[in-house]
Amino acid sequence: MSDVLTDLSRQDTLLGSHPTREQITRTTFHTVKQTYRLRVDRTMPFEYIARLIPPFCGLWQAHVQVDYSDYDAALPQLGGDQQADVYMIWLDWRIHLRSMAMDEAVQWVMGRIQQLRERTNATIWVNNWPESLEFGDHVFALRVSERGRIRRFNEDLAVSINSVAGCELLDLAGLAYEESEAVYDRRNDEISSYPFSDPITIKLAQHLGTQLLPATFRPRLKAIALDLDDTLYSGILGEDGRDSVNVTDGHYELQKLLLRLKHSGIILTICSRNEEQDVKDLFESRDDFPLQWTDFAAISANWLPKSDNVQQLAQQLNIDPATFLFIDDNPIELMKMAESMPAVKLLRAAPSGMETMIRLSHYPDLYQIRPDLEATNRTADIQANQIRKSMQEKTSEFSTYMKSLQMLVTIYINEATHAGRLFDLSRKTNQFNLALRRMTEIEARAVMHRDQYLTLTTHLRDIVSDSGIIGAMVCRIEGQKARLIENVFSCRALGRDIESVVFACLLERLSSQGIEQIDIDVKTGPRNAPALDWLERYVTGVRVNIPLKSLLKEVHITSMNHPSKVEVIEHE
Repeated sequence: MSDVLTDLSRQDTLLGSHPTREQITRTTFHTVKQTYRLRVDRTMPFEYIARLIPPFCGLWQAHVQVDYSDYDAALPQLGGDQQADVYMIWLDWRIHLRSMAMDEAVQWVMGRIQQLRERTNATIWVNNWPESLEFGDHVFALRVSERGRIRRFNEDLAVSINSVAGCELLDLAGLAYEESEAVYDRRNDEISSYPFSDPITIKLAQHLGTQLLPATFRPRLKAIALDLDDTLYSGILGEDGRDSVNVTDGHYELQKLLLRLKHSGIILTICSRNEEQDVKDLFESRDDFPLQWTDFAAISANWLPKSDNVQQLAQQLNIDPATFLFIDDNPIELMKMAESMPAVKLLRAAPSGMETMIRLSHYPDLYQIRPDLEATNRTADIQANQIRKSMQEKTSEFSTYMKSLQMLVTIYINEATHAGRLFDLSRKTNQFNLALRRMTEIEARAVMHRDQYLTLTTHLRDIVSDSGIIGAMVCRIEGQKARLIENVFSCRALGRDIESVVFACLLERLSSQGIEQIDIDVKTGPRNAPALDWLERYVTGVRVNIPLKSLLKEVHITSMNHPSKVEVIEHE
């Protein structure tokens, strides 16, 4: 278990507020599960940042191999000779803004992005530029200063970047704003044309290695299991009492961050050695807590082993324990969790609530790039599942329970506005993900073209809650044959066989288009057994050249007896 403590110590340093260059470079991780290729087309050095990235990527057992272009301000040939997993256009904007107007500079880089997009569907990053704050700048108003000019340029660039699918802004201006030390280093600039100071270089490496890179390649975590005492506040509830535990400024900021994570789609739970009623009384009596009792989708406050409680929380939420982050100040509890449930992610809370907040903000797989379109539904729908469970327990027949839900299933055909949600489902869903394709944002938009693809997205509402868009199926049409390339449903919707209802609709549509056979893409992963088991109900053995009519007949047996009301919406 000493390895766990060593990894926690490394994590404390790398995720903390000010890791030094020496601390970073002497940190090594020996396990690499995935290597990614980053192509950098540049007009200034990137090597100073790249040298510091590996230890940060080691936190999520990854390695990044960087391929560089030559220096050429025109960037005539982007992308290199080999395919990369992500592309970066790394620009010294001072060069371009000396020779171009702001709008011309934005148009120029958008043209380069389009040129690169023609050869890849991979994510493209483009940096903006920090606002300068040199001696004497306080004499000039924003509208007449270079600082104001850069700010206006960054705003225009951000608008243009955000309008392009699969293109993200590397926000140097935002990182510089957060950095209390000097952003620029004149000596670096004179010697190597690299203008940034050591503190901002470290901050850039930390941002890329713990936030932007994992957010680009990996699904976001789904849930956080929170210890309470000396983690969410300072003090021991059972000893100090609910009125005496202390919410320091740092713990207040930590709770605010957790609340923002909840609003962004992360599920919050409690995993604490306390009496549940005491915990409930604490949250209901303290008006200085940003977090409220109702912000938690599930609670495990008791004296059982915390690993048992996280397992119970995962079952209650119907999500895989590997998608949990467990936060606790006690290293013994963290070691026990690692021993009993090694898939659960760990974060050690610091005595300072502010330091815990900083570690959490840098934790890989929490950073959010695009809005979660179902975030507002998630916690409420999970809480509603407890009501459904109670309804089922009170009903002797499962069919009676299903009818009592009064489900309305709305199926959308090639609804282009749902491309973002399809992208989210493909990346995040693990249990019911048949092909594990992990679509890019570009691919998710492309499959909404009705002449090549048939894409069904599914909205679910019942008497208890509105679950939002909970599933999608995507078929590629190839003459008189179809290929099911994507079949994903949220874990929140499992157990009600909505996927069979949608599958029947899909097969009916294909049949009406003259499709005679279907292939089904399947990949076995560590957590998608529910999807594989579902498919086995209808298809055993070979999953290619399946006669459509016979498959539709099998699926109809299930779907025609389903008690939901189904409506299909297709825009002409």
